[in-house]
Amino acid sequence: MIDSPAGKEVNSMKKKGSLSLSINAIVILVLAITMLGLGLGFTKGMFGKLSEKLTVPEPDIPATADETIVLPTTELTITKNKQFVFSVNAYNDDFTMGVMGRLHCDADADSGAGEINVCSGPQDIAPAEDKGFKFIIPKDKVKFSSTRICGLQFFDADGYTTAQCGSEPPADVTKETKQVVVTIK
Repeated sequence: MIDSPAGKEVNSMKKKGSLSLSINAIVILVLAITMLGLGLGFTKGMFGKLSEKLTVPEPDIPATADETIVLPTTELTITKNKQFVFSVNAYNDDFTMGVMGRLHCDADADSGAGEINVCSGPQDIAPAEDKGFKFIIPKDKVKFSSTRICGLQFFDADGYTTAQCGSEPPADVTKETKQVVVTIK
């Protein structure tokens, strides 16, 4: 076999061509992975913002004489360190006009979770009518993960203010009570 300078040059070009092709493939692969990551990050960010703005209205289930306190569910799941708002419908079958609601959860020594006491504002409900009440649990009340059975009470607001929410309503006021499971995750 005769070695010619032209043959060596062709072999050398084939090696350079294959090296150049593999470098191009690596560059294209890196760019593709980068673009995929940016696209996924953008999509996740947009859906995250959209889900924060999207709210599903709570079902409006009227309270009745048979069921005087109505929630969409008897289990409330709260995200740790975030304010939580929920609605309750209450029926006036034995109250004077002014009605107030209170959610009370005892402290949980196992998890370190403190007591939760939140009250709704007082509202006038005509006899044999129902009305919706909003409760706001501030984020400083939900710092520790726990599951507790809490009491939801509605009572005559006569002489009882939201400032007294940490204390039991007077014993002589009419009360309706329902148990609620509160889970903080």
